[in-house]
Amino acid sequence: MIEARFVVLNKMERMSEVSSSLQDRFFDMSIDMLCIAHFNGYFLKLNSAWERTLGFTREELQSKRMFEFVHPDDRERTLEQNRIVRSGGKALGFENRYVRKDGSYRWFRWNAIADMNHQLIYSLARDITESKQLEEERERLLRELQAALGEVRDLREILPMCMYCKSIRNDQNYWQTVETYISNHTKAQLSHGVCPNCYKNVFKPELDAQKNL
Repeated sequence: MIEARFVVLNKMERMSEVSSSLQDRFFDMSIDMLCIAHFNGYFLKLNSAWERTLGFTREELQSKRMFEFVHPDDRERTLEQNRIVRSGGKALGFENRYVRKDGSYRWFRWNAIADMNHQLIYSLARDITESKQLEEERERLLRELQAALGEVRDLREILPMCMYCKSIRNDQNYWQTVETYISNHTKAQLSHGVCPNCYKNVFKPELDAQKNL
């Protein structure tokens, strides 16, 4: 009876060791960045994804408060989110930037929850830098498209133009030169020159007449 009980306990101990080993392996092999941090702001445990993403060793990351790695413009928001988590709340989809060892920054999206009894925060962070860059590029292209469409709308109406001096009547019923109207309604910058017909029929005869004086 005692021997059977010893066998069961030994088997349970081995299973516990295997389970613990698998948990550690899962933690370290995760593609996302996993970490356990203390309420004092220091990382207690980090998986290897942190080293791959930021270039710092785990020892370097654990030597400073985690907020020192946060982009200065995101630091206050991050501190506030940390206070919320430490008060029993959750971080769901929180985004901020972390510095790399080479000085560049990476965008992270966080999910985090606190263990109030042990004053620990369990977090998962995902690197979303590429998707952020694509989003910014889409927004830039959209702004350019909207601006271009706005210019087209400004110029697609029928414009009253003087048949003699070619001035254009604007929306306030004032007459403007073509150059002034286009400058006010588009981003185009106009430069002046002389076309071949005007050079032949106007500019050259005037030039020749001045030479004969």
